Amino acid sequence: MKKILSICLFEIKRTFKKKSALVVMFAMPLLFTFLFGSIFGKDAVHSLQIALVDEEQTALSKDIIQRLMLDGMITYELVAASEAEELLASKEVQGIVRLEKGIASKLRNEEPAISFQSSPGMATAPLVKQQVNQVIQGVGVYVAAAQVGSSYFDESWESVYGRITDNGGQIQVWTEQQTSISSGNPVTGISYSSAGFSIMFVMIMMLSMTGILLEARQTGIWSRLFTTPVTRLQVLFGYFLSFFIVGWIQFFLLILLSSILFDVNWGTPVALIFLVTALLLCVVGLGMAIAGFVKTVEQQNAIGTLVIISTCMLGGVYWPISIVPDVMQKIAKVIPQTWAMEGFTTLISEGGNIGDIVMPLIVLLGFAIVFLSIGLSRIKHAF
Repeated sequence: MKKILSICLFEIKRTFKKKSALVVMFAMPLLFTFLFGSIFGKDAVHSLQIALVDEEQTALSKDIIQRLMLDGMITYELVAASEAEELLASKEVQGIVRLEKGIASKLRNEEPAISFQSSPGMATAPLVKQQVNQVIQGVGVYVAAAQVGSSYFDESWESVYGRITDNGGQIQVWTEQQTSISSGNPVTGISYSSAGFSIMFVMIMMLSMTGILLEARQTGIWSRLFTTPVTRLQVLFGYFLSFFIVGWIQFFLLILLSSILFDVNWGTPVALIFLVTALLLCVVGLGMAIAGFVKTVEQQNAIGTLVIISTCMLGGVYWPISIVPDVMQKIAKVIPQTWAMEGFTTLISEGGNIGDIVMPLIVLLGFAIVFLSIGLSRIKHAF
């Protein structure tokens, strides 16, 4: 164990002695967070202003409106149809969502029940459409359930639906939770950017650190190490431990600095520890896997940087996944950053606990197992 710690502490000290490493670890992510966070807004991410017109005026339409207004990234304003047109013409809103008459029958027949009109050139129109569709799909499930229940209870489906939503049914419980969460700690542009760029620059730093393995082979450090009473496993574990500890120091300080400088609330500490740990295992594994396939540090940096930048774009680090086309959203499901961002935004916006981020944790640990298995097997043969 003493030999492992010696290797680990040596690499940690060497890393923090480099000024360029400190710039990448702390200065760059904070700068990018400030720049991108300022663009999206430091207040709650409510840059999308949408007029909401209720042409139906029933309990069902009001229930849909309530769910639409829970969204943390879109601000809906309930107005009359004529006023909505005026607001859109004056560019005070970016679009109009209309709950059309006969919405109940359309839902039962699986027909479009809501129309959306956006201003010309609105790049975020897909985000609004997706959010509206998700709400409609969710409500549609309960409408179908209410229809089935009406045949058993010998009453109208509207009555059954009302009991589901008003008397402790799952929709009502979910609504109360989300209302409390949304009003308590909404996602902001600065907090979203803080999570995203912390992930990205930790990945860049881990890529640089895992390049040490290639450097050690090129300079003959490994050959000299193996002339001493130390095993290959001890050497590998010493390096791995140094990568992991440096990653944790970087992420911890970024969390601390963003909390102080940008007032970012990262959520429950215990859940945050589990999520960061899973992410770091995944990132270190990815770096080691790349190191196992390339021959030089230059190749590691070139290929690794390309992989990190491209996957960060696809994984929602720069912008929310919900605004990209459906095909890109499907691709994003196989990218670690997607699940890391999902976990962090859940903790930031909902103040969730470990139970709320189980899926991101499982997926990240799955990626970690795959990457580490590939990396360790390749490095074992390469060194």
